[in-house]
Amino acid sequence: MGMRRLLLGLLPLLLAGLPARYLVQDASSRAFGHPLPGLPEEALEAFRLGDQAFQRVFVREDGLGPRFVHQSCAGCHVGDGRGRPLFAERSEALVRTRAPDGQSPHPLFGLQLQDHALPGHTPEGRVELYWEEMEGRYPDGTPYRLRRPRLRVLDLEGKPVPGVYSLRIAPPVFGTGLLEKVPEAAILALEDPQDEDGDGISGRAARLEGGLGRFGWKASTASLLEQSALAYREDMGLSTPLFPEEGRAEVSEEELERVTFYVAHLAVPAPRHLPEDLRGKRLFREVGCASCHRERLGGLPAYTDLLLHDMGEALADGVAEGAASPAEWRTPPLWGIGLTRKVLGEGVYLHDGRAQSLEEAILWHGGEAEEAKRRFMALPKADREALLRFLRGL
Repeated sequence: MGMRRLLLGLLPLLLAGLPARYLVQDASSRAFGHPLPGLPEEALEAFRLGDQAFQRVFVREDGLGPRFVHQSCAGCHVGDGRGRPLFAERSEALVRTRAPDGQSPHPLFGLQLQDHALPGHTPEGRVELYWEEMEGRYPDGTPYRLRRPRLRVLDLEGKPVPGVYSLRIAPPVFGTGLLEKVPEAAILALEDPQDEDGDGISGRAARLEGGLGRFGWKASTASLLEQSALAYREDMGLSTPLFPEEGRAEVSEEELERVTFYVAHLAVPAPRHLPEDLRGKRLFREVGCASCHRERLGGLPAYTDLLLHDMGEALADGVAEGAASPAEWRTPPLWGIGLTRKVLGEGVYLHDGRAQSLEEAILWHGGEAEEAKRRFMALPKADREALLRFLRGL
């Protein structure tokens, strides 16, 4: 059976067996890298080949660059999860770039900064990242600390370059094949752009040329195939059949399909809740978290609605992308989020990695989520910890 037949034909058959065939029991550092349970041997071989393509380190002879962000998919998606806000010899993050108006491509960098280059070439610029720390207190007097990123993009002479810049870490890739199969009707049924029910939540679907946006922090792509091809082009400077350069592709159709097949067939780690964690789940609902982090979407316990929500000025990045405004972000799935620290070795949350704990991530919520955050902050400390313990069990 050819790779394309596997890619296009096999996944719908596998998903017919919901709800039990996409969860794996693993809470180790390898929790995000398992194939969907029950794959036939032929599909497992395709999955292994896709894993090799995902791990492949590209070099000059493969067409890398000459400017790039990283040399492999796995270099940013650590353990098939998220990356860190690092800019070093090998970055795990990237910078979206716009002209000062926030809409137009940057006159020097286009839509994304390429901060690495092959020998004999120069990168487009250099990133300086530092963290501004903030302090606050809960209504009960408990102190907390937050941090937010401050970016400077410098030219090759070390001079700051004006523009609008958005720090992004790579999001997790496990479970994305399942999300791709959620019917559009299930997503559209959750829309309430005019907040007609008066609950303060006005999520809307990202309507794109190729369908509803589901992937990326701002739901800017509609399919995993397109998402993979864009990553090759924007992060590694590699052309593909979807985005050829001068009529040729440096990544073959077969390799693009292998990587997409691999990502589409990654399983989701099963929740690890104890009976006492039901209290935290109840609080998750009562506070209002579940208004956007829907417990089920299309039959999947992904804790997302895949809609765009205005998250307030504190998280706004100044960059309009796809159908999203600068303040809008796609509700990220929460399944597996409790294993982030185990897989990555540290806590890294939100689009730019500013939150070092799930508690910090909640405290950054604003806009449509402001009231839910206020309710969380008003909880007694024991209840806040119960809710966080529930999240850590996902």
